[in-house]
Amino acid sequence: MNRYFWKRSIGSLLIALASLQLTRLVFFLNLKSYFKVPAEEVVHAFLQGIQFDLVSVAFLLGPFFLAIPLVKDAALRGFFRWYYLAALAFANLVNCIDAEFFKFTARRSTDDLVEFAFLSDDLFNIAPNLLSYFWYLLAFYGLIMVVTYFLITKLLSSNSEKSTPNWFGLPITVVFLVIASRGGFNKPLSIIDAGKLQPHLSPVVLNTSFTMLKTVGKPELAEYSFPSEEKADMSPVIFPTNDSGSTNLSGQNVVIIIMESMASEYIGALNGLGHTYTPFVDSLCSRSLVFQNAFSNGHRSIEGIPAVVASIPTLMYEAYSTSKYASNEITSMANLLKRKGYYTSFMHGGNKNSMNFESFATHAGYDLVYDRDDYPFPDEHYDGYWGISDHYFLNQCVDEFSSFPKPFFSSVFTLSSHHPYAFPAEYHDRFPKGNLPIHESIGYADEALRQFFRNASKTDWYQNTLFIITADHTSLSEYQQFQNKIGSIRIPIIFFHPSDSILVGKPYQIMQQTDILPTALSLLNYDQPYFALGVDALNPSAEHMAVAFKQDQFQLYRNDLLICSDGSDITLAYHVRGNELEKCDESELNLAAIKENEAYLKAYIENYSFALNHNAMTFERWMEAER
Repeated sequence: MNRYFWKRSIGSLLIALASLQLTRLVFFLNLKSYFKVPAEEVVHAFLQGIQFDLVSVAFLLGPFFLAIPLVKDAALRGFFRWYYLAALAFANLVNCIDAEFFKFTARRSTDDLVEFAFLSDDLFNIAPNLLSYFWYLLAFYGLIMVVTYFLITKLLSSNSEKSTPNWFGLPITVVFLVIASRGGFNKPLSIIDAGKLQPHLSPVVLNTSFTMLKTVGKPELAEYSFPSEEKADMSPVIFPTNDSGSTNLSGQNVVIIIMESMASEYIGALNGLGHTYTPFVDSLCSRSLVFQNAFSNGHRSIEGIPAVVASIPTLMYEAYSTSKYASNEITSMANLLKRKGYYTSFMHGGNKNSMNFESFATHAGYDLVYDRDDYPFPDEHYDGYWGISDHYFLNQCVDEFSSFPKPFFSSVFTLSSHHPYAFPAEYHDRFPKGNLPIHESIGYADEALRQFFRNASKTDWYQNTLFIITADHTSLSEYQQFQNKIGSIRIPIIFFHPSDSILVGKPYQIMQQTDILPTALSLLNYDQPYFALGVDALNPSAEHMAVAFKQDQFQLYRNDLLICSDGSDITLAYHVRGNELEKCDESELNLAAIKENEAYLKAYIENYSFALNHNAMTFERWMEAER
């Protein structure tokens, strides 16, 4: 064993770790408003991150390190040098991608990043724009890789050693790779381990290649089963009581408008900040039933749509509608209301099957799936990236609804407040620009909604229609109280009926996207049992809670307590004070209230995992399934 082995092994390792730390720095600096903590905590997070980087190095660069003591042929050495650079280029690229993508998902990407990129042609439509917006990230990435190339080339340029394999170096390399791939001598590192010391900085501690490696080939959802004494008595089957009283809207039309990225933070009536980007939504809130403490079940459109229209959250790495469970029979607003004679439609101005919406909506039982191809002016009103600009499309929806058989149910999904926030030039400079790129487009989306209601009010179906306005997920955030585990999923859920006296008020009880289906069905006096992973928000005896899957953990918010779990044990718990979280200390983790929340979370994820794994997501299938 000679000095060249040590020089090349240790030198290559240090170069790899340095480059990963530099792209971690790019990630942190681009998101520094999300991590406003003392400098010493950031330094600690970077140091802790080396342990996770070593795992990525062992898996991605393992062949290169094994080649150092074994390969002496110059041509093969050249091959492995390029392999080293390609693998490291991938690891650093996904880190830089997440430096921006994190703003929309609030987590490091997993193995679904590649699948997400190729769900439709959207990536190819917006790629030129992405390059123009985020050129600086690519510039830093390119600089890091250029420096890496010169350093590794200089390190490996020596040809002074013997041409025979160095067998003594091989066992040392193997032992190192085994230990590094596990993240140390204890059990292998997992994503959740990044948050044990500094939960708020776990995205900084992690690197994206690690989270991708840890989720490749991993089952979408394990099946959970807990002893009866550890879980609450919960069932995903709802038996309507037909006790809707004065809010009986039987036979009325229903329109759910899902606003792209419309976080509560942007809405003056909900944010408590003293300013607004949504004057029309604010006015609507003053004459509607508004759930002030409402939450999304995920961070992506592809997760939000199933939660809103089918009461199915995504509590796993892959979005439900692209997972292996996507072919399960499901309950949805569309197929339930069709039984009552409703004509159903899913309206989205995006490119055909954008985000897999067409496939999901067809499976969910909608009679009509309407997209850019169906719009009468597909090129004239195209925003150049995602589809038809909101005000054009929403106005077209009014015309389409007028032609539908009655009663009708429609889900409408907007798109203009999605990056790159493109909207018609004649609306530029008409809305507050705020401090984030999304703010002006939120003003445009609000104006498009105003026009929709103005035009709808002139139709003969308007007075007989229940409108539900919500968001698919949150987006860019300016304020810290909207960047924590609760604030980052706060969305509006608004029930509006033109007869002002029917639905008014601002209850503060917890509501989540999966509650929209049972709440709407209650208002419609739906009288048949059905499957739902939410509850009727108007039922005072229901258990009101919000669930999500964030940073490799399930979380449940209920009764002013937020708990996080790895599926077996509580890992974190917080007292919720409005939008602020106060971490519970270890002595509080056994408090009765926290244990009660844990019992509800265990019951919820057991029902969820059983329903998905056994194709028991309808009333009939759930009742027939053997549990």
